[in-house]
This record gives sequence, C-alpha cells and structure tokens, in this order.
Amino acid sequence: MVRLLTVLLVLTFVVAAASVSAQSRNPVLAALPAGQWVQIHVQKPDDAVVFTRQPHGGGTFDRKRGRLVLFGSDTHGEDWTNSPLFFDLNTLTWSRLYPDDDPATYQVNADGIPVAGQNGDHPWAMHTFGAVVYRDAHDDVIVASYPQHLVPGRFTDAMAHVWPRIQRHPTWRLDLTTGRWQPLAIEAQHFFPYAAAYDRDRDLVYGYKPEGIFTLGGDPQVWRKALDHGLTGYHNNMVYDARHKVFVVFGSNGGRSDILVYRGRGRLHRKMATPGTRPSPSEHNPMAFDERLGKTLVIVDEGTGADRRARTWTYDYGRDAWQRVEQAALPFPVGMNYNMVYDPRDGLLILVANPAGAPTAVWALRLP
Repeated sequence: MVRLLTVLLVLTFVVAAASVSAQSRNPVLAALPAGQWVQIHVQKPDDAVVFTRQPHGGGTFDRKRGRLVLFGSDTHGEDWTNSPLFFDLNTLTWSRLYPDDDPATYQVNADGIPVAGQNGDHPWAMHTFGAVVYRDAHDDVIVASYPQHLVPGRFTDAMAHVWPRIQRHPTWRLDLTTGRWQPLAIEAQHFFPYAAAYDRDRDLVYGYKPEGIFTLGGDPQVWRKALDHGLTGYHNNMVYDARHKVFVVFGSNGGRSDILVYRGRGRLHRKMATPGTRPSPSEHNPMAFDERLGKTLVIVDEGTGADRRARTWTYDYGRDAWQRVEQAALPFPVGMNYNMVYDPRDGLLILVANPAGAPTAVWALRLP
C-alpha cells in the first residue's frame, strides 16, 4: 500500500510539473500591498498536508513551476521528515513528494550510501541549513548536507545498528522533472551547518564554510575548491547577488553583523567595511536576493522579552549600506530559519514562519 501510494504521488507530481508552467499568476499575490509582510496561507488541521516547520531544514525556489521547496529535518532521533515539501504559489497549497519514510526502512545500500524508503531510493532525514539549492539549468535541487546529528551517541542511537556500514555520505540531487532522487557518484562536499547558493550566470553551485569555498558544476560535474578558507563560522547564510555578480554571506555562530562577499571571477573575497547602521549581530537568518531591487534581504530578530520580533533589513552591495524596512516587521521572532526565497515571477519574498506552537504559515512581502 505504501509503495502504491508513493508511485501515485510521484505520478501526480510529474503531471503537475508538466502543466503548472501554463497556469496564470495568482491574483491574490498580484494584489498584495507593498512594504509589509502579509500572511498568504496558514495550515489547518484538515489540510491535505500538515507539518511542523523544521528550523534546521532548508529551502529554495523552483523557478520553473513557481514553488517554494523545503527539505530538511530537526532529526535528533525525534523527527523523520525526509520528503520534499512544495508550496505552490499558483494555488497557495502545500504538497509533499511522498509520505515520510518510516525509520525502520533506513538502511545502507550496496554502495555504502545511507538510503530510506521501501525501494531504498530516498535520502535519510537530515539537517540541511542553507545547503538546499535549485539549479535553473538542470531543473533540479542539490542538497549538500548529511545526517550528522544521527551519529550514534550524539543525540540518539536510533541508527546505531546501520551506521557502521556507511562508506560515504553523498551530495543528493532531486530531479524535479521526474521527482526522483539521485546520490551523485562524486566526492561530496557537505555544508552542515553552513550554506550554499547558485550562480545562474556561470551554472555553478557555491558552498561556503571555514575550510574553503567550493563549487559544484563544470564538465565533469564535480566539487572543486575555489578558495582555501572562509571568513565566518557556522550558522551563516548566503545568497547570489545577480546584479553585482557576487555572493553575499551574513551571520555566524554567536552572532555577527559583518557582510562577507565573494566573486568567483577574480576571486574577490573580503569583509565589507559597511559604515553606518547595521542590524544586530545574528546567526542562522532567513536571506534572499530581491532581483527587482538588486538588494539582499535579511530578517533579524531584534529587541528583548515581549518586544522581540523579526525585523526586515536590506543590504545594497553597490552602496555597501544597510537599511531597515520599518513597516516590514513580523509580530514574533523567527529564530533559526532558512526558509525564505525570492519569487521572480511575482517580485515577492516568500517566508515560512510562525510563532512557537502556532500552525505553519507562509508570508509574502513585496518591497516598494
């Protein structure tokens, strides 16, 4: 029954993927006011898909079909979310690719790779942070992380019976045309708990961590080291500034307010001076690049006690300047959150966030 349901879900996924590009823009999104976050969806108990947002999970945007894609789990032996979740901006509804796999199906295949599901063709649940990336040129999602917090003895012994058989943790690729996962047969680079982003101009995924800056792409498609060191700690996030052709990095464990930039051409890598106002030192922040305005948007929890809430900031690389969008505050802090993307069709920032204990909600912001 589970296998039949999975097949039906994948078939539905493929049919929907083939037809959604012809659908028109949602009028609800077209009518949103500028300059403020608006809740465009909140889950109800009887919805077809209901889930708790995973703070350790990542997000990206399917530009071909107009969908937010979430993948990742808080794991620790307590959560086993390993299905991609899709929020369709055409219909304002959630769907999932397949039912989350029972941990009893977690195994290690003949190639020494940890796999899940009745057919052994899904990745394990894992923290993904900022390492979930959509590639336009390939119509796929790259997941450059691994289930590090399932190491026996760290938080749980749930996988102690199979963990010793693991020979390698791959970079995973989700083909959005077919809905199938593929563990790449290359030496992997993992960005747990760091971040990666896609340079659409050069068709390269860049990952940023203290050990260096790495790229995935080229011919053959492998990970290559672009630079020997990074300039920040874990819990950073990163976006590609398509206007200025640089990667913008923000945040670090313990809190940081510096902007780091890296340009692949010429290997420019530096901490920006950024005089004037800055957001509060922070980490694990939602980030996205607004292609219409040519600015990076970052959400930062600021204030104390009952007054603590999420504030919206924009960073302009051309001016090396921050600006707080005063009206675009959420009435609660977002905490650890890698679930914000930019929708180029509607010119919107899309964020999945909710107060602690409240149903999962989706918010949209059109910057003026």
